[in-house]
Amino acid sequence: MPQRNVILSTETVDGGTIPRREGSGVGPALVRSQFCPPHAPPTCEYAWLGRVGYHEARELQQRLARERAAGNRPDTLLLLEHPPVYTTGRRDASANLRLPPELLGALLVETDRGGDITFHGPGQLVAYPTIDLRAAQLGVVDYVRHLEEVVIRTLRSYRIESATECGLTGVWVHPTPESRARGSGIHPDPERASTPAFPNPPAKIAAIGVRVSRPGGAAGGWITTHGLALNVSVDLSWFERIVPCGIVDRGVTSIERLLVEAPLMAGVAARLAQQFGAVFGRSMIPDFAPPPIPV
Repeated sequence: MPQRNVILSTETVDGGTIPRREGSGVGPALVRSQFCPPHAPPTCEYAWLGRVGYHEARELQQRLARERAAGNRPDTLLLLEHPPVYTTGRRDASANLRLPPELLGALLVETDRGGDITFHGPGQLVAYPTIDLRAAQLGVVDYVRHLEEVVIRTLRSYRIESATECGLTGVWVHPTPESRARGSGIHPDPERASTPAFPNPPAKIAAIGVRVSRPGGAAGGWITTHGLALNVSVDLSWFERIVPCGIVDRGVTSIERLLVEAPLMAGVAARLAQQFGAVFGRSMIPDFAPPPIPV
């Protein structure tokens, strides 16, 4: 039987109203993970990998997804940062390029997720969960909302208040008088800066784009790949070369912009892993050994 997929992204999730496909894998026939005894929280192995190329990380996710679908591995969470790279989904994102692809200064990669163009690079924490939604008893919308909550709690641990926006996916920061005095943390669309659509529009600090598929076939679970990207100390000028996520009247920001001094990336990764466990009800197991990263 052909593999069935669900692809979600920043643009294809709409305020929690994603249409559920028939047979979406989340129903009454739920299976307790074989990796945990009754009454014990399921485990999730995680690791901070440092800087990993985009294609290498994608191959690693696919290997983990196949192992999770086969029941040979528990849920996992990869934490890393990428060298500079622009990624887009299967839709045509050319309208949201402000420069020709050859002048972007970084690779432009078409991925197997939905959605529009975004940037990944040094100073941005990327989290790739590989979990079985059926075993987790989560629908796709709930899964995305959980990821947003993980980011919100992580930011709150740095005394940064953030929130979701109706009709949009991701996590946003509303500028305060104090943050505006420091440069607001907002990196707006320069073509619209003189006539903003909102007096003080919120700025995106974390983007979410996920794919849910059945790499083990119809008998296997619904396994997640891709994930979230949290701006820690990333150079925001990279976003000037695109319309991030195709949203023309909002900017982007980072922890560094809001706090002036950025925390260590490995420390942010550790806090995010802790909050991931709290939100998803997982016992987090650190420093697991993922399959070798292809070279």
